[in-house]
Amino acid sequence: MKTLLMAIDNSPVAEKVVALTLEQAQAQQAQVAVLCCIDPAYSSCNLPIEIAAGEDPDDFVAAKDEQNTAEKVVRQALAPLLRAGISARGLIVAGEAAETIVAQANALHASMIIMGRRPLSPFNRLLKGSVSAAVIEHARCPVLIDVRKD
Repeated sequence: MKTLLMAIDNSPVAEKVVALTLEQAQAQQAQVAVLCCIDPAYSSCNLPIEIAAGEDPDDFVAAKDEQNTAEKVVRQALAPLLRAGISARGLIVAGEAAETIVAQANALHASMIIMGRRPLSPFNRLLKGSVSAAVIEHARCPVLIDVRKD
Protein backbone atom coordinates (compact mmCIF):
# COMPACT_ATOMS: atom_id res chain seq x y z
CA MET A 1 0.00 0.00 0.00
CA LYS A 2 1.23 3.49 -0.80
CA THR A 3 2.13 5.84 2.02
CA LEU A 4 1.64 9.59 1.83
CA LEU A 5 3.59 11.77 4.24
CA MET A 6 1.67 14.88 5.30
CA ALA A 7 3.94 17.47 6.91
CA ILE A 8 1.90 19.84 9.02
CA ASP A 9 2.37 22.56 11.59
CA ASN A 10 0.29 24.97 13.61
CA SER A 11 -0.37 27.44 10.81
CA PRO A 12 -3.40 28.72 8.91
CA VAL A 13 -2.57 26.53 5.89
CA ALA A 14 -2.86 23.30 7.93
CA GLU A 15 -6.56 22.85 7.17
CA LYS A 16 -5.92 23.09 3.42
CA VAL A 17 -3.07 20.58 3.65
CA VAL A 18 -5.34 18.12 5.47
CA ALA A 19 -8.04 18.51 2.79
CA LEU A 20 -5.49 18.01 0.00
CA THR A 21 -4.03 14.95 1.72
CA LEU A 22 -7.49 13.44 2.22
CA GLU A 23 -8.21 13.96 -1.47
CA GLN A 24 -4.91 12.33 -2.52
CA ALA A 25 -5.22 9.43 -0.06
CA GLN A 26 -8.66 8.57 -1.41
CA ALA A 27 -7.55 8.91 -5.04
CA GLN A 28 -4.43 6.78 -4.52
CA GLN A 29 -5.94 4.39 -1.96
CA ALA A 30 -3.00 5.23 0.28
CA GLN A 31 -2.34 5.31 3.98
CA VAL A 32 -1.14 8.54 5.58
CA ALA A 33 1.59 9.42 8.04
CA VAL A 34 0.98 12.84 9.60
CA LEU A 35 4.27 14.46 10.62
CA CYS A 36 4.83 17.49 12.80
CA CYS A 37 8.41 18.61 13.44
CA ILE A 38 9.40 20.36 16.63
CA ASP A 39 12.51 22.17 17.76
CA PRO A 40 14.77 19.66 19.58
CA ALA A 41 15.24 22.19 22.39
CA TYR A 42 11.53 21.83 23.26
CA SER A 43 11.28 18.06 22.94
CA SER A 44 11.02 15.89 26.05
CA CYS A 45 12.55 12.89 24.28
CA ASN A 46 14.82 12.15 21.32
CA LEU A 47 12.63 9.44 19.80
CA PRO A 48 9.64 10.06 17.52
CA ILE A 49 6.30 10.16 19.30
CA GLU A 50 3.68 8.03 17.55
CA ILE A 51 -0.01 8.89 17.77
CA ALA A 52 -2.74 6.47 16.72
CA ALA A 53 -5.80 7.74 14.88
CA GLY A 54 -9.04 7.41 16.77
CA GLU A 55 -8.81 9.80 19.68
CA ASP A 56 -10.98 12.89 19.56
CA PRO A 57 -8.80 16.04 19.53
CA ASP A 58 -11.51 17.92 21.45
CA ASP A 59 -10.77 15.69 24.46
CA PHE A 60 -7.38 17.34 24.93
CA VAL A 61 -6.75 20.50 26.89
CA ALA A 62 -5.38 23.48 24.95
CA ALA A 63 -1.68 23.06 24.34
CA LYS A 64 0.75 25.18 26.33
CA ASP A 65 4.11 24.27 24.86
CA GLU A 66 5.56 23.24 21.51
CA GLN A 67 5.36 19.48 22.00
CA ASN A 68 1.76 19.65 23.24
CA THR A 69 0.86 22.00 20.39
CA ALA A 70 2.38 19.55 17.91
CA GLU A 71 0.40 16.70 19.45
CA LYS A 72 -2.84 18.68 19.18
CA VAL A 73 -2.08 19.62 15.54
CA VAL A 74 -1.42 15.97 14.65
CA ARG A 75 -4.56 14.75 16.40
CA GLN A 76 -6.66 17.39 14.62
CA ALA A 77 -5.19 16.30 11.28
CA LEU A 78 -5.83 12.62 12.01
CA ALA A 79 -9.52 13.09 12.88
CA PRO A 80 -10.87 13.86 9.35
CA LEU A 81 -8.70 11.11 7.86
CA LEU A 82 -10.14 8.62 10.31
CA ARG A 83 -13.71 9.80 9.62
CA ALA A 84 -13.07 9.24 5.89
CA GLY A 85 -11.84 5.69 6.51
CA ILE A 86 -8.19 6.46 5.68
CA SER A 87 -5.57 4.42 7.55
CA ALA A 88 -3.43 7.05 9.28
CA ARG A 89 -0.99 7.57 12.13
CA GLY A 90 0.80 10.56 13.52
CA LEU A 91 4.44 11.29 14.25
CA ILE A 92 6.06 14.09 16.18
CA VAL A 93 9.77 14.27 15.53
CA ALA A 94 12.32 16.69 16.95
CA GLY A 95 14.63 18.17 14.34
CA GLU A 96 15.11 20.80 11.66
CA ALA A 97 11.91 20.75 9.60
CA ALA A 98 13.15 20.16 6.04
CA GLU A 99 15.75 17.55 7.01
CA THR A 100 13.28 15.75 9.26
CA ILE A 101 10.53 15.69 6.63
CA VAL A 102 12.87 14.24 3.99
CA ALA A 103 14.35 11.71 6.44
CA GLN A 104 10.91 10.52 7.56
CA ALA A 105 9.71 10.27 3.95
CA ASN A 106 12.72 8.08 3.19
CA ALA A 107 12.24 5.94 6.31
CA LEU A 108 8.56 5.39 5.50
CA HIS A 109 9.22 4.84 1.78
CA ALA A 110 6.61 7.54 1.14
CA SER A 111 5.28 7.76 -2.38
CA MET A 112 4.57 11.48 -1.91
CA ILE A 113 5.11 14.32 0.55
CA ILE A 114 2.22 16.75 0.96
CA MET A 115 2.79 20.05 2.73
CA GLY A 116 1.84 23.69 2.74
CA ARG A 117 3.80 26.80 2.00
CA ARG A 118 3.91 30.11 3.78
CA PRO A 119 4.73 33.25 1.88
CA LEU A 120 7.99 34.68 3.21
CA SER A 121 9.35 38.17 2.88
CA PRO A 122 12.66 38.36 1.00
CA PHE A 123 14.39 39.07 4.32
CA ASN A 124 12.90 36.01 6.07
CA ARG A 125 13.59 33.83 3.03
CA LEU A 126 17.24 34.89 3.22
CA LEU A 127 17.41 34.61 7.02
CA LYS A 128 15.44 31.39 7.60
CA GLY A 129 15.20 29.77 4.19
CA SER A 130 12.14 28.07 2.80
CA VAL A 131 11.27 24.67 4.26
CA SER A 132 9.18 23.72 1.23
CA ALA A 133 11.99 24.66 -1.19
CA ALA A 134 14.50 22.59 0.79
CA VAL A 135 12.13 19.59 0.86
CA ILE A 136 11.57 19.83 -2.90
CA GLU A 137 15.32 19.99 -3.47
CA HIS A 138 16.21 16.97 -1.32
CA ALA A 139 13.19 14.63 -1.46
CA ARG A 140 13.41 11.37 -3.38
CA CYS A 141 9.66 11.29 -4.02
CA PRO A 142 7.21 13.82 -5.49
CA VAL A 143 6.31 16.77 -3.28
CA LEU A 144 2.84 18.30 -3.50
CA ILE A 145 2.69 21.84 -2.11
CA ASP A 146 -0.66 23.45 -1.36
CA VAL A 147 -0.37 27.08 -2.41
CA ARG A 148 -4.05 27.94 -2.73
CA LYS A 149 -5.10 31.40 -1.63
CA ASP A 150 -8.02 31.95 0.76
